[in-house]
Amino acid sequence: MFLLQSDGRSDAGFDAYRNYVADNADRFPAGALFLARTDWYYGPHDHRGPHDGRLEAMTVTERSGSGEPHWHNRLVSVELTLRGAYDDGNITLRYPTVHSYNLDGFIVGGGHADWRYDELRLDEAGHLVHEVEWCFMQDTARWLIVADDIQMRWQPDGGLPEMVTPATT
Repeated sequence: MFLLQSDGRSDAGFDAYRNYVADNADRFPAGALFLARTDWYYGPHDHRGPHDGRLEAMTVTERSGSGEPHWHNRLVSVELTLRGAYDDGNITLRYPTVHSYNLDGFIVGGGHADWRYDELRLDEAGHLVHEVEWCFMQDTARWLIVADDIQMRWQPDGGLPEMVTPATT
């Protein structure tokens, strides 16, 4: 819609995205709103930002809803671990409640390569939509994760982990 290469990413796209986030701030979940409003998240110079990070691990977890039999109301969560672009720490992105995901890998025989750009937006139902482009010399993959919110943690090498997004209840 605004920031991705397929959208013709430009300064005007970033301006339109900032306006979109401001206009919908009351609908955005807390973690996603925090990231979308920061100056550093989309920039290539902050070590905590995912731009140019490389995938280390992805975990999909499915568990029972509280008090339900194990086969009813299963809850799905996704956690991604990226090695930061500066190779000096790990970024963990967690989606505690996932509604759907689509992981398209076009050319991943040599890995996903770099996290190029991503966009946090809302769908018609008000869920967070996180779209991610992976790229090296050409597109390697495109991921779409629809969730209630996103949590982010930064773990510098040799340092203590830092929860970047605000705590949610």
